[in-house]
Amino acid sequence: MGRCEIMTLDKMLYQQAYRSYRQWNEAEANARAGDAAVLTSVEAWRRYVALVEFCWRLSPQPSQHQRDEKLAAFDRYYAAVQRLEERRRASGTSA
Repeated sequence: MGRCEIMTLDKMLYQQAYRSYRQWNEAEANARAGDAAVLTSVEAWRRYVALVEFCWRLSPQPSQHQRDEKLAAFDRYYAAVQRLEERRRASGTSA
């Protein structure tokens, strides 16, 4: 087999694989669309909750340093809100 014949064969195999993938992808999309019409809101919610729980299991737990930083950021935020509220009261304006 010459190089040109191999390239033609590769091209044909690629096109065939692409067509098969596209057909599979369309079938999956049709199946999802069909499920969407059949699912009750309760079942859709259960699936969503299952997906969220799955994602939580995959996500790593934050380090102690990250937790401390987050709490410090909340403390800074609430301190700023308190200062703003104190200024508002001192000036006599309403919220």
